[in-house]
Amino acid sequence: MSGDPISLELAPPIARLMLNRPGRLNALNNEIWDAIPGLLDQAAADPEIKVLMVSGADASAFAAGADIREFSGVIAAGNAEDYGARMGRATRALAAFPKPTIAVIQGPCVGGGSSLALCCDFRFADDTARFGVTPARLGIAYPLEDTKRLIDNVGLGAARDLLMTGRIIAVEEAAKIRLVDRCWPSERLWDEAKAYAETLAGLSQFSIRASKAIIGEILGGACEETELSRQLFTGGFAGEDLAEGASAFLGKRKPRFTFS
Repeated sequence: MSGDPISLELAPPIARLMLNRPGRLNALNNEIWDAIPGLLDQAAADPEIKVLMVSGADASAFAAGADIREFSGVIAAGNAEDYGARMGRATRALAAFPKPTIAVIQGPCVGGGSSLALCCDFRFADDTARFGVTPARLGIAYPLEDTKRLIDNVGLGAARDLLMTGRIIAVEEAAKIRLVDRCWPSERLWDEAKAYAETLAGLSQFSIRASKAIIGEILGGACEETELSRQLFTGGFAGEDLAEGASAFLGKRKPRFTFS
């Protein structure tokens, strides 16, 4: 493991984006925010990578939030817009990542950590995980895009509760309100998460990425077919994955998809 506060591990078909500031519970500083888009570009460009997992480098924390020690500099320099832009570039890059993403959560996932987790397609956690959306504890506002992702996942009532109380919740409540998709005991989390990632990696990547793109269109407000959704639907019929999938189905064998 490098000494960098964030790193990318490529182990095809899975990449792992790891936060690595254990002494600060992976508090998110400017160096991390700035590095995320470039690391994601590397993973997206590698044709052998099918799934991205986002986690802490060890089991101590996913991310305990933004690094509050940097806020004094932001305030003194009047750089709130620059700070927000750094965060926004990172979260938008993760939300727009074209391949499936899984947040694997242990320990605290709070504030900016919740923002990152909500950018992922799936959130898997163990029984040590705890969650909070805590601007009310600091006297700041949660960004609109992050707030929308929270509402899209947990609904308006639960989002209001989390935002306005700033309370920390255990994984059981997080699962109940759909902030977490699945949870397991600590000793099973990584085996289960990797098995799920390998299942995704073995299916049609065209279909999975098309589904992700169309879901994105719907979350963006589309209620009818868009140009992108039409292109994806018709494009599938001309693709190699359909030919292989149909042949495998008729031949009663496992398909060997080639789209990357």
